[in-house]
Amino acid sequence: MENCKIRELIKAVSGKIIQGDQDCLISRISIDSRTLIPGDLFFAIIGLNFDGHDFIIEAFNKGAVGVVVCKGANTLLRNEQIDKNKIIIEVKDTLSALQDWSKHYKDKFKTFNICVTGSNGKTTTKEIIAHILSREFPLLKTSGNYNNEIGIPLTLLQLNKSHKLLVAEMGMRGLGEIKTLTNFIPPDLAVITNIGEAHIGLLGSKDNIFKAKSELLQSLDKEGIAILNRDDPYFLKMLEIVKGKKVYTFGIENKSDIMARNIRMVSDKGMRFTLEVQSGKSREIYFPLLGRHNIYNALAASAAAFALGIELDLIERGLSSFKPLDLHMQLSNFYNGIKILNDSYNASPLSVKSALETLAEVAQSNRKIAILGDMLELGEKADFYHREIGKEVAKLSIDTLITVGQGGKIIAQSSKEKGMAEERVFSFEKNEKINLAKKLLSLTKPGDFILLKGSREMKMEEILEFWQKEYQKNNPT
Repeated sequence: MENCKIRELIKAVSGKIIQGDQDCLISRISIDSRTLIPGDLFFAIIGLNFDGHDFIIEAFNKGAVGVVVCKGANTLLRNEQIDKNKIIIEVKDTLSALQDWSKHYKDKFKTFNICVTGSNGKTTTKEIIAHILSREFPLLKTSGNYNNEIGIPLTLLQLNKSHKLLVAEMGMRGLGEIKTLTNFIPPDLAVITNIGEAHIGLLGSKDNIFKAKSELLQSLDKEGIAILNRDDPYFLKMLEIVKGKKVYTFGIENKSDIMARNIRMVSDKGMRFTLEVQSGKSREIYFPLLGRHNIYNALAASAAAFALGIELDLIERGLSSFKPLDLHMQLSNFYNGIKILNDSYNASPLSVKSALETLAEVAQSNRKIAILGDMLELGEKADFYHREIGKEVAKLSIDTLITVGQGGKIIAQSSKEKGMAEERVFSFEKNEKINLAKKLLSLTKPGDFILLKGSREMKMEEILEFWQKEYQKNNPT
């Protein structure tokens, strides 16, 4: 954040100064006392499972220049642990104040805003877009999963005069949420990766998921650009929303502005395909990510770059130099030639199916072990979707299935009903990951390929940590 006076912030958030110098300059905002650095202004945000007001003294002890609070201001004023020169600002609601300040701050800068949403692939697509475009433009992107009503404002506060583009991922857990996020970042270019089942338990149906995601398209002004998946079943409905606007399509199955043909896996490190664009030009692309679903992410990013006039050569270089994200279809070597396909960042029915298909493809004739955890937020359809994954496991001839959690048990049962041998299926509770890791020691053989996949709350990556410890314990160097 560029230097701003406290008095400017107070006015923007309709705050009240309790103590401190209003001409004091601030250049950073913090909402987490653990990562706070001296000179930060600390916003005491109240969440579902935390209250920032409990960490105010810790924030001051770490060097915070001041705090923004919505309760207990007079108590802080009387607290002898707090230096009388420290700033205390009182507001009605600290989250709303953070959001108001981010909007005010964003208005200082003129950026071209690229917004990405979708049920699957939005983080990877956002990262590929930023990777390609950063070669031509100074830009800011949302980091990690900063894709909500807190993360987006924190991202905006990182803007400075050098930034020409803003690349933002927008997540949602209900109707109206993406619309709210577009109030912070009005899209100039909107990318919809796909419409899937993620969060269907919260929204009730795929139609409602479509309505929620399409709020991004509805927020485009008349000069806006839409990037749409031509292979998605909701394509025509999306197209209707953006009638009269510039539209670029991407796809594999249907004729699109940006297409991939001749897709093949060239090693366990990546894929090759022919990238074709509407101008008739094409390029042979090496893309160092695994899975057909990641080709869609590459196409969506290429379409966004193409829409902004980026040359095909630059798009090719950007795709070929992109690095896999942590916990996103990440292939790594374990011990004894065993390979781990770590896709444990999150899970939905579509992404689990894609991950299983990728495991089958990349492992080829090697033994394939799938370790699958619960897929969450599926509501009353949870049992159905977990049974479908069990069928997929059996269909793909996965050699061994290990499941974690209650949904995992349904996957296991479904796979056995479809013919998978009982002795090749194992189920564990969420709190039994150490026992699971010990079981892996006896199950695995050199050359095995192992998939880790489950919803974020399942923390499937912990299995790998426990397994490594167990292996080292049993194989001391």
